[in-house]
Amino acid sequence: MSGQPETEQRIREAAFRALGKHGYADLSIKDIGEELGQNPSIIYHYFDSKDELLLSMLDVFVELFVGRQAERPLTDPEAELRRFVDQMLNPTHGEQAMSSPPADMETVASRVYVELWAHATWDSDFRRETTQVEERLRAALARILRAGIETDRFRPVDAEQTADHIFFLLQQGIHARTTTNRDDIERIRTLIDAIIADISRED
Repeated sequence: MSGQPETEQRIREAAFRALGKHGYADLSIKDIGEELGQNPSIIYHYFDSKDELLLSMLDVFVELFVGRQAERPLTDPEAELRRFVDQMLNPTHGEQAMSSPPADMETVASRVYVELWAHATWDSDFRRETTQVEERLRAALARILRAGIETDRFRPVDAEQTADHIFFLLQQGIHARTTTNRDDIERIRTLIDAIIADISRED
């Protein structure tokens, strides 16, 4: 079908914005169609159901937070690590992937992340996909850390364990921003900065 990838991406963008506004429980195909600016029946030409569409959005999260990092040479692992942290805590780069996003992109991206992960608590298909997304995110972190160790920018720490530690802190920041009246982003950033300082070699 001509233009299929572009249309699918526009539908995902619309679903992203609609999910950020309505939440999973209240989200309907009609809401997504309104965000898309087209008859919602077009969505069924590309996705069989709301769940299939939202599952496909998990790939968008990998692109949002990992992007092309896996293909780039890691010439400055510390800068790359800080960029990764910044993308997860303040994903303004999502504006390139999601056309016409809400003004508060950070809060909406965090809300969508939490909505999709919460749905995985009882849906095995979502649980399988969120597990794969988290594995890819951790792997991206570990890759950066290993590159820093290999180039003697970081001390020889356990890359996988350190990646887990940083990832758990990032998740805490995202969940706190979305599910409480606390915004722990700066505190989380300070804690991660301390980890980076601890593993970095002195110049």
